[in-house]
Amino acid sequence: MLGPAFALAAPLLGSLASAAATGVAAESLDTLARRCQFTLGNRRFDLCPVFEGKDEGWILGFEQSTPPTVTKREYRISFAGPLKSTKWSPRDEQCPEGTWICSIISNMRPNRENEEPRVLQVVPVAGDISSSFPDEGDGGDGAGGDGGDGIAAEKYQPGLNITAKLVPADENTRQRHDVLHIHLHGGYYVNKQQKADFQFICDHKADDPSNPTISWNWGGTHAFEWRTKHACSQDMSVPDKDSSPPSRTHPDGPPNDSEDDAVPGDSTMLDPDFLYGHTRRSIMTILASSALFVFIATYLLHHPPAWLRRFVLSYMKTHPWLMHSRVGERVLMRWAREDLIFDAGEEDVMVNGPVWPGVRAAAGIDEGIPLKPAPRPTPNNYGSA
Repeated sequence: MLGPAFALAAPLLGSLASAAATGVAAESLDTLARRCQFTLGNRRFDLCPVFEGKDEGWILGFEQSTPPTVTKREYRISFAGPLKSTKWSPRDEQCPEGTWICSIISNMRPNRENEEPRVLQVVPVAGDISSSFPDEGDGGDGAGGDGGDGIAAEKYQPGLNITAKLVPADENTRQRHDVLHIHLHGGYYVNKQQKADFQFICDHKADDPSNPTISWNWGGTHAFEWRTKHACSQDMSVPDKDSSPPSRTHPDGPPNDSEDDAVPGDSTMLDPDFLYGHTRRSIMTILASSALFVFIATYLLHHPPAWLRRFVLSYMKTHPWLMHSRVGERVLMRWAREDLIFDAGEEDVMVNGPVWPGVRAAAGIDEGIPLKPAPRPTPNNYGSA
């Protein structure tokens, strides 16, 4: 079941088509009197969920520092009917009967905690407040004539006179949907007409329930911004009989994350700075790896560890053809002598003399076993005892 606010908001929204914007066909009041759904031109709107369950209406406000006081502006908004008067405020500090939207400005001194706020302005923004003006026939001036300061006062136009129109989205903003403006008239303050302008903006990411926010106030117009997904209209255009049936349509969808997505024939542009930086990092990585490899290879060639020398000697014994390598005979002899020092447990001895170098030197023996064959033949008794 819908609340009373929803039931009263239906005829309110039903009268939106009574004064639609230029180029938007007016709708009959009879077709919208009991529904919150209405059509402007070929766009269909459904604002029923916005007003559903808001019997108490909305209260908006903000404060600003105005030394030595703090000034507060408060808006009381009702779409279900005239605002109800409160018992705790004097009657002259409330909007007159028949007001639907009321603005109250007050201030207070922060250093006076026990001091009540002082009401400065009470502005009936929208509604039907004609009963609060005295009739000219009773001797009153009514709403109009001279305002007392030499400026002609605007004549009061009674009635809410609700109007609606679609305003194209501003090209300077990211808004891609047309904005629905709903105007509520009938306000009057200090010889000047007042009205409320609710700007419903299609926002698919807005949470429910949504609330209006104060936008600006100038020249008797009080503007509010209302972001809601229910302000997204549905296209009601009728296709031509000769044309093929259109694909399934949806309400205005949210904009894509990128306007360039799914564009046929277009290729993705790459940032030249990104490519340059990526190539430069790759080249530096290759150069650093190559330098490290050369350094390690050079170090192992000039200062080979014992296990590497043993592995090379063992491998070369099993592969004699490698004796023609660039490694000189003296280097191989030095590796062999150093290997004997590390492998003290092995029983390798020189075949041409005593084991100890001192004994060999005293005996005048200074001969080593060649590690590769000589180019000329050797005697048959070479190496015999």
